[in-house]
Amino acid sequence: MLLVACGSHKFVASTHPNGKPEVVIYMKGKGEDAEKVMEKVYYPNGQLEYVGHFANGVEHGQWSYYYEDGTRKYLETWENGLEHGIHYDYSTDGQVYRELHYDKGKLVKEVDRSKQ
Repeated sequence: MLLVACGSHKFVASTHPNGKPEVVIYMKGKGEDAEKVMEKVYYPNGQLEYVGHFANGVEHGQWSYYYEDGTRKYLETWENGLEHGIHYDYSTDGQVYRELHYDKGKLVKEVDRSKQ
């Protein structure tokens, strides 16, 4: 949320049939120089489906995904448009069941915690 406080502005890109926001885009700058810095997508019930950050027009930073009840589903890290670091997959009870280790876009290791 720091980006919102640093001069970015938001707009609702699309809504669900019930009128609730579906996609909300956060932009920094004005006019043709405006750059997307964050995107939030919501389920029809208003619950956050995912939030992701951008830098220079590509995925950068942490991306968080949620089940419709609000429980975390995935946690990813991106670096300059490439998956990087450890991605965590969560089961519906909130426990990590898998880790995917990336190095600049390349999957280098998978840990299946459901079998531990």
